[in-house]
Amino acid sequence: VMAAANRVLRGTLNAAKKFVFEDATLAFKDKTTKELAQAWTVLTACKHHNRIERWRPGSVERMMDYLPRLCVMPFFNHFVAGESEEEIAPVMARLREQGVEGILDYAAEAKLEQGEAKAKTSSGAVAREFVYEAEHVCDANARTFALAIAAVKNVTPQGFAALKVTALGNPVLLEEASSKIRSGEEVSLAELGTIERRLRKLARQASDLGVGVMVDAESYQHQPAIDYLAKQLQREFNTTKPTVLNTYQCYLKDSRGRLEKDLELAKSEGWVFAAKLVRGAYMKNEGERAKRLGYENPIHDSYEDTSSNFNQCVDLVLDHLAKAQRKTSVMVATHNRDSIEHTIETMERLGISMVGGEDQDRGGV
Repeated sequence: VMAAANRVLRGTLNAAKKFVFEDATLAFKDKTTKELAQAWTVLTACKHHNRIERWRPGSVERMMDYLPRLCVMPFFNHFVAGESEEEIAPVMARLREQGVEGILDYAAEAKLEQGEAKAKTSSGAVAREFVYEAEHVCDANARTFALAIAAVKNVTPQGFAALKVTALGNPVLLEEASSKIRSGEEVSLAELGTIERRLRKLARQASDLGVGVMVDAESYQHQPAIDYLAKQLQREFNTTKPTVLNTYQCYLKDSRGRLEKDLELAKSEGWVFAAKLVRGAYMKNEGERAKRLGYENPIHDSYEDTSSNFNQCVDLVLDHLAKAQRKTSVMVATHNRDSIEHTIETMERLGISMVGGEDQDRGGV
C-alpha cells in the first residue's frame, strides 16, 4: 500500500505530470477477460445486495448458510486474498509485480452484540467490533494476529498487519479507561491489564520481524483508551522507524485536536509519529448511541464537514512531515478522488515525495 506507491503513481501520470484517474490501464492490465467478467458479476450482485438489505435487513446474511460453496466462492475470491499464508503468498506476489503491497487483515470477526448486528454504516458496510466472551478467546485472537504478523513478514514484508484492540480483552476496561481520559483523570497501563500485555507482545513481535502493525480505530466509547495504548507502544517501538501506526477517524469532531496534540507529543518526546488517516466506519452506531445516552453526536454534521476535516488533517500531518521527514509516516487511506488530488497537490507544494520499498523505514507517505 505505502510501499512501492511511487511506482504506481508514476504509472498514472500523463505528460503534463497530472493524474489521469480515467486511465484504467494500470488497474486492469494484469487481469484476464475471465477475471474482469467475474469482477463485474460480483460487483453488480453487490449492488442488488444493498437494495435487498434496505428492503429486508439481514436477509442476505441469513441466505449465506443455504447457498452452495460454488455460489459463494466468486465473492470470496474477489474480496479475500486467502485463508492461509500459502494461499495469500501468490496473490501478494502478483500484486507486488504491479507495485502494490498490502495490509493483512484477519476478516473473520466475532458476532456483534445483540441489537447491533444489523447496524450499517452510511455506505451499507457493517462496522464490526469483537464481543468479549472469555480470556481464552482473547488469547486465541492474539495468536491469530501473531500469525498475521508472521505472514506479513513472509509474503508482503513492506506491508502491515491490522490489529483490533477489542479482540484482545474485555472492552469494558477500554470504556472505563476512556471515560477517565475524557474527564481528565490519569490512567495506568495496569488498568488495561491483559489487553495491554497482549497488544505489547504483538508489537514486540512486529518490531523483531521488522514489519509494521496498524492499530484499528474503533467506536467512540473505546477510542481514547486505544489511543493511549497506541501512544505507549509508539514510544517504545517507534524510536527509529514507524513500526506502530495509530488510526484517526476524521469524521469525529475531536480528531483534528487529538492529531495536533499527538504530533506535538511525538516531536517533544522524539519518537516517530505514524498514522493512518481515514474518514470513519461507525457512523450510524455512533449517532444512535449518542442519541440514546443523551450526549452530543461526536460525528461531523455533514459529509462536507468530514471531507474538510479530513483534508485539514492531511495538511497537518504533511506539514509536520515536511519539517521532520524521518520522524513522520502517514498513510492517507481514502477512495475519495478529491482527497487524493488534494494530498498530492499538498505534497508537491511542500516538496514531499512518495516512499516505497526499503525507503519506507525512514518515514514518509
